[in-house]
Amino acid sequence: METDVLIIGGGPAGLNAAFEPASNGMNVTIIDESFSFGGQLRSQTQYFDHLPRPFNRERGTNLSRKLIDRLLPFDVDFLPQHTFVGKYKDGTIGVSHKNEVIPINAKKVIIATGAAEEAIMFPGWTLPGVMTIGAAQILMNRDRVMPGKDAIIVGSNEFAFDVVQQLKDVGANVHGIVESDSQMRLQNSQKIEAFKNLGIPLYVNASITEAQGKGKVEKVFLGRNGEKINLDVDLICIAGGLMSILEPFEIMDCKLVYNQALGGWIPEYDKHFETSNQSTYVAGNAAGITSIGGILTTGELTGVSVMASLGVLKSEEAAERKRDLWHQLYQIEGIQRPDTYHARLAAIKDFNTSKDRTLTK
Repeated sequence: METDVLIIGGGPAGLNAAFEPASNGMNVTIIDESFSFGGQLRSQTQYFDHLPRPFNRERGTNLSRKLIDRLLPFDVDFLPQHTFVGKYKDGTIGVSHKNEVIPINAKKVIIATGAAEEAIMFPGWTLPGVMTIGAAQILMNRDRVMPGKDAIIVGSNEFAFDVVQQLKDVGANVHGIVESDSQMRLQNSQKIEAFKNLGIPLYVNASITEAQGKGKVEKVFLGRNGEKINLDVDLICIAGGLMSILEPFEIMDCKLVYNQALGGWIPEYDKHFETSNQSTYVAGNAAGITSIGGILTTGELTGVSVMASLGVLKSEEAAERKRDLWHQLYQIEGIQRPDTYHARLAAIKDFNTSKDRTLTK
C-alpha cells in the first residue's frame, strides 16, 4: 500500500493533522487500533473552550464528528482496527489487521498516539469498581452504563472535575475528591467555582490507604495528617495524570527525552514537530501533555510541516502558516498553560542545540 502521509492514531491530533495535507490534494492514510475514530473525544460530553481556528466552543462528542466529517470529501483512507506493529529495513511500515500484516510505504509518518492514563496503586486497587476516570467516562457516555452509585475521586485535575460533573449528571453520589497535594490541582477559575457549588468534600494532604470489598469495592479508607477516614463507596475513579505513549517512537528509532512539565518521556522534536527521524513527526499529547486546544494546534502544525517538507507548500507560505499556528499555540498554551508552553519551547531549543552539535562533529 502506498500513501503520501501515514498518520498513526485517529484521535483529535491525528484527525486535525490530516486536514491540511488532504485538503491540498495529498493522499492520507489514518490508522487506529480502535473500532472508530475520535479517540477519547467520543466519550467527552463536556464543552471545550480555547480552541484554535476554525473551531468554536464545542462539546467533545460534537468536535469528534466535525473533525471526521470535514475529511470525508478528500482522499483519506480510514483504517480502523489497524495497529502499527513494526518497521521493515527499507522503512516500510508494518500494520496488523486481524490475521494479516499490511506493509505501508509512506513518504512521511505522523505519530499521534496520544497518552495513557497513569494508575495510582494502593491495597485493593485491583478490585472491580476501581478504574481510571477515562474508563468511567467511556462507560457513562459511550456505553451508557452507570459505573457506580457511590463514588470517590482520586486526583483533582481538570479531567477529574469534568468526570465528577458527569457522574452527578447521571445520578451518582460523589463522596469526595482525594488529593495528595496541599491544594486542588484544578486551575480553571470557573470550574473551581462550579466545584465549590457542588458541595463535594475535598480531602487535601490525603491518600487512599486501602480499598476493601467482597468481589468488588465496598469501602475505602483514607489517611490524612494522621486522621483515618472510611467511606462506603462502590466506585473509585483514579485521576493519576497522563503519560505520552512512546512505543511507536521507539519502533521508529526516535530519540526520547524526559521532561517533567510535559508529562515525562517524550520524543525529541524541533519547531516543525519533526523528530530525530526525519521521516517521522509527532502531534498532540504524544508531543507533551496539553489541552485539547494544544492537541488540535500541534496537529495542524505537523500537517503543515509535512506539506512543506514534501514541497506541496512553498517555503514562504509554509513559514507564514507556521508563524500563525505558533501564535495560536501561544494564545492557547502560553496563557492558559504557561508551564507547558515554556517547557515545550525549552525542549525544542535543547533538541536544536543537540542537532547542531551533531552536525559540527
